Amino acid sequence: MKISNIVKLLAFSGLIVSCTPAHTLFVKNNTGERIEFFVELKEKSTDEDLLICKELVPDEKLDHKPFMEYSKEGKCYRQKITSVSKTSYKFNLPEHYTVNITPNNSVYPFKNIYYFIGDKKCFVNVENGPECRQKVNKLPSLVSITEILE
Repeated sequence: MKISNIVKLLAFSGLIVSCTPAHTLFVKNNTGERIEFFVELKEKSTDEDLLICKELVPDEKLDHKPFMEYSKEGKCYRQKITSVSKTSYKFNLPEHYTVNITPNNSVYPFKNIYYFIGDKKCFVNVENGPECRQKVNKLPSLVSITEILE
């Protein structure tokens, strides 16, 4: 293989990797109480805060754009995360609010995301069983929505 072909191949593969879309994960707290979530990442966390919004579009239209619009309208606020370790953090999600758990521009950077109902550990973005009372909606794009139900 010629050197110029190798250079072209490397440039093309670099372009593909850099254009890989990030996964977007939304969590809706549709309960009547605040829930504490724990996020474990595959790599070190760079997030300092999360954007949490009150009003949102239907799931089929949910992506990061409405969050920015709602933020401009004053329907959102930023919440500082609490580091648990270099690769994990926790945050509280108020009742009837939605959070976009920032993916750090990675296809899926999460090891686990979970919360507790009593002693039961419930994982986000996973079918857990009836005691976790949640609905997981994976849209055709790289958008996942987990709704915590009453």
